[in-house]
Amino acid sequence: MITELIDDHAKTQIETRNPRVLLVEDDPRIIASMQRNFHAYRVDLEIAFHGYHGVSSALAYSPDVIITDLNMPFANGEEMLQCLSHMPRTRNVPIVVVTGRPGASLSKRLRDLGVYSVLNKPAAFPDLLAELNKRIPIQRIA
Repeated sequence: MITELIDDHAKTQIETRNPRVLLVEDDPRIIASMQRNFHAYRVDLEIAFHGYHGVSSALAYSPDVIITDLNMPFANGEEMLQCLSHMPRTRNVPIVVVTGRPGASLSKRLRDLGVYSVLNKPAAFPDLLAELNKRIPIQRIA
């Protein structure tokens, strides 16, 4: 019976936890802006500063969704996405790319790597939030 209670409690904690969002971005201004914007929502935001950091953070943090830029040092966004798409723990994590280099061929390559949405920089936060809400429920703090 105690085991059942612990399992129910753990299940409740999982069901009621905040969504985990991993932001992979090297620009401190964008990071600060995202932190400010997400502060009003029930989201646990983790920051990674470059591609390699994004891969290790995705493995350690188990995010519900990843938001990433493409132009970064130490493994660009596409290299990071290739790594994530080959790992069982990360291959199904929804990914939103926010980039300053849009294009049809780029969008196709990114979709082949598991990206479900590509937004052009500068992306308005409401547009990003709408894309995230397609995959995970994000609630505003009352």
